[in-house]
Amino acid sequence: MEMTVDLRVAELLASRLCHDLVGPIGAVGNGLELLADDEFGMADDAMQLTGNSARQASAILQFYRLAYGMAGARVGSDYSQLRDLTAALLASSKSELDWPTIQAPDGIPDGTGKLILNMVALAQEALPRGGKLAVSVAKGQGGFELQVTATGQDAHLRPECLAGLNDPVDMDELTPRGVHSYFTRIVAKRLGSTLDVATQGEDCLTFKVTLSP
Repeated sequence: MEMTVDLRVAELLASRLCHDLVGPIGAVGNGLELLADDEFGMADDAMQLTGNSARQASAILQFYRLAYGMAGARVGSDYSQLRDLTAALLASSKSELDWPTIQAPDGIPDGTGKLILNMVALAQEALPRGGKLAVSVAKGQGGFELQVTATGQDAHLRPECLAGLNDPVDMDELTPRGVHSYFTRIVAKRLGSTLDVATQGEDCLTFKVTLSP
């Protein structure tokens, strides 16, 4: 199913990506300044700051290159790269990853990996205090079942993220933080499905998509 998105969506996605990169790239600059003028003998701390921040910025870029870009549509059935990128993205957060099975079922539609990454990023949005992200990809009776479960204290989606799940969406109400939920829903729709978000008990949300075989 071919679909296009409004120019405003592209602008908001770019704003979100830049916002996420400002912190680590700024920290790299601060570390380099400390190295250039090591008046207080903080070279080791500066090197650690620079290295950690550079790795964080690289993880963000590599993750969203597949989640938002064309490269994500070309991911095959081996999801080891997706799991590694997700683990790297979460390394600087308070969340841990549970993604045991990295080989997708035979016959899964192209572009599913891109959808999973977007579901993961949306689920991480629901964990303001950190927690656990569990990813499951399996073939059931109704088709291919993708599920990301976010478990942690005060797990919830902000109102601006919930607004992106509405149908129809008021494009003027979308924000850089809320546009990701809309984009994830559009990626699922392009694969012929819908994104279901549900609360599963206290401090737990599930994000589920079922794709036709």
